[in-house]
Amino acid sequence: MEEKEAQPQPAKVNREVVKRFRATPDEVSKIEAKAEKAGLNFSEYCRRAVLDKPVVERVPIELRRQLGGAGNNLNQLTKLANAGKLPGVGIEALNELVNRLLETLR
Repeated sequence: MEEKEAQPQPAKVNREVVKRFRATPDEVSKIEAKAEKAGLNFSEYCRRAVLDKPVVERVPIELRRQLGGAGNNLNQLTKLANAGKLPGVGIEALNELVNRLLETLR
């Protein structure tokens, strides 16, 4: 079953003013691609970009699942390490693992 990405919906506003602008086909393609990555339609993407509102790329659902699983495993390991039930693994080693994971995600 495919999960739908939850995107914050802008407040329902009656946007009755239409403004046009000129762009090359290549520019339009790039804007459309960025809008799709952000999960927004063309108009909403342009509004947010122009008004300095946040425009962030969606994290693909499969990557979110993998990160969630890794986070869950990390939490379990941390609990075991703090309880002294992981012989040979200290909190320093777990911190190093977390730092490497964060660096990989950047």
